[in-house]
Amino acid sequence: MSASALSLLASVVALGFAFDVTRRAWTKRRLSDALFAVSLYMFALAAFGEFVGGSFGWSFGTYKLYYFTAVALVAYMAAGTLYARTSGWVAHAFLAFTLLASLAFFVVLLSASVDPALVGAKGAIGGTYMPREVRMFSPILSGIGALVLLVSALANFWRTRRVGFLAIFLAALVLSAAGALAKYVDLPLVLPVSQLVGIALYYWGVVSLSVPARDRSEKRRL
Repeated sequence: MSASALSLLASVVALGFAFDVTRRAWTKRRLSDALFAVSLYMFALAAFGEFVGGSFGWSFGTYKLYYFTAVALVAYMAAGTLYARTSGWVAHAFLAFTLLASLAFFVVLLSASVDPALVGAKGAIGGTYMPREVRMFSPILSGIGALVLLVSALANFWRTRRVGFLAIFLAALVLSAAGALAKYVDLPLVLPVSQLVGIALYYWGVVSLSVPARDRSEKRRL
């Protein structure tokens, strides 16, 4: 299977996961589930952008949609993970930071001039064709988001021993490591395969956390 086909598969799988988490968010009215759903929709769009760009070549519109969702989604994963355990001031502050940074990113990206050499290019391209004022949002949203995601997921697992937090931590490790590896190793299948593995781990963690710990204990006793 080609890298583009795997990206399409990852997009479809993530979209199915997003629909399920949206249903859970609507039923239980949990902000954490709503944020998890947003991140899954963003992942689906980013993976679909990789499929279109890899199969048919990149356009300005596809590239901007891909870049926004790929950069912003990690911060929403992190915000959901914070709210999965607490709704304290740290979670509120990080969500406010994520929303404001995303809005600023969107405004700058919308009016940004993309390198014309992009048109017709195929394959994974990252932020290569974006101007510096757009690329600067990657460490702000994706970099800080990844750090908060990893630390909060691991810390919450340590405090609660809930496997959902461990699954989200492992998903973040897989996705981050694969993204970094893809920059230096010419193995086209590494990124899409890791995306499938990472998003499956992430969904498993999200679904596990949607069941209150007390309910899980009662089910085990039965």
